[in-house]
Amino acid sequence: MTTTSFPPPDSNAAMVQMNGINKWYAQYHALRDIDLQVAPGERIVICGPSGSGKSTLVRTVNLLEPFQQGRLLVCGVAVGADEITRSARLAVNRRVGMVFQQFNLFPHLTVLQNLTVGPVWGTGVGRKEAHERAVYYLERVGLMDQAHKHPAQLSGGQQQRVAIARTLCTQPQVVLFDEPTASLDPEMVNEVLQTMESLAGEGMTMMIVTHEMGFARRVADRVIFMDQGQIIETAPPDDFFDQPQSPRLQSFLGQLLTH
Repeated sequence: MTTTSFPPPDSNAAMVQMNGINKWYAQYHALRDIDLQVAPGERIVICGPSGSGKSTLVRTVNLLEPFQQGRLLVCGVAVGADEITRSARLAVNRRVGMVFQQFNLFPHLTVLQNLTVGPVWGTGVGRKEAHERAVYYLERVGLMDQAHKHPAQLSGGQQQRVAIARTLCTQPQVVLFDEPTASLDPEMVNEVLQTMESLAGEGMTMMIVTHEMGFARRVADRVIFMDQGQIIETAPPDDFFDQPQSPRLQSFLGQLLTH
C-alpha cells in the first residue's frame, strides 16, 4: 500500500495561502482581510474566543464556506471569490482532509467500512487498496481491534480517532481539525490529542482549531489568535504564551489562566 508522503518542511511552495479573504453572513463580517500562509509540514494552531472566526477560517480553506473577497491557494489549486465552482471544491477536497467536532461516522457501517467508503466512492480507489489503507490507518491510531464494531460500540475518544483515520485514508496533503476534542468527555481528550501529536511528529501539514493550550505549546510551529474575524497576533508558541504583544491576547490568556 502507498501511504501518505508528506512534503518536506523546507519546501518553498505554500500548502495554503490566503490573500485578502473576506466573508460575510448577510451583514455579519465573519472574516476580515485574512492573510495567511502555511508551509509544507507546518502545524498551525488557531485559538480565540467563541465567535472569533476560527472555524469559519478553516472551513474556508476547504471551501465548505464560500468567501466574497480575496484569493485562496490550496495545494496548488488557486480559487478566487468568484471562482468557487463545483469543480474547484472537488479539486480542493481531494487534497484537504477535515476532522470535525462531531464524528459523523455512518452508524450502520462497521469501523472498517467507514474508512473504505470515502476512498472507494469519493476518489475511485480500488476496494483492495481502500481496505489496505483502512487497516494501515486503524493500526496507526491504535484501533485495529475495533475494526468490525459499529460506532455506537465505541467511546467518544475512539470514535474521534476513527474519524481521524478515515480522513487519513483519503491521503490528504493538508488536514484541518475543527475543535476535534470539544465534544469529548475530559478523560477522552488526551487519547485524541496524543494521536494528533503523533501525526504532527511525522511532518503532516495541519491547521488546528482548539482550546487545548498545552497541546498548542507542544505541537504548534505557530499559534494564531483571532478575534472579531481578524488575525490579531501570530507567533511561535513560547513567544505567544510568554510574551503576548496585543492587549486582547493578554486578556484572553489571562482569562484562561484564571479558570
